[in-house]
Amino acid sequence: MSGDLEGFAEWRDSIEARVSTLEVTVETQALVRAQMDRDISDLSVKLDAQGSLLQALADTQSEHTATLADHTARLTRLESGVAKLDSRVANLEAGQEKVLAGVQAIIGLLDREDNL
Repeated sequence: MSGDLEGFAEWRDSIEARVSTLEVTVETQALVRAQMDRDISDLSVKLDAQGSLLQALADTQSEHTATLADHTARLTRLESGVAKLDSRVANLEAGQEKVLAGVQAIIGLLDREDNL
């Protein structure tokens, strides 16, 4: 009977040691899982922030593209207007040369009449 009691005591001690080890292991794993949850939460926050940043960048790029397209259209119109102005200036210069030639011809005729 005493052998049974000693065997039971050894078994109980063994079980208690194993349960203690399991309790420590479970506690450690719970701490590790809690840290993993915090890490995943931190990653989620960072990914959300990066997603927002990428969306803001896409919106800004779209706005800049629209502005650039508008400026390109305006520049094209301005270039067309400048080309028309250049053509008109050339016509004015040609007309001015004709007027100058006419004025010089008149002056030449008047000078001849004065010399007569």
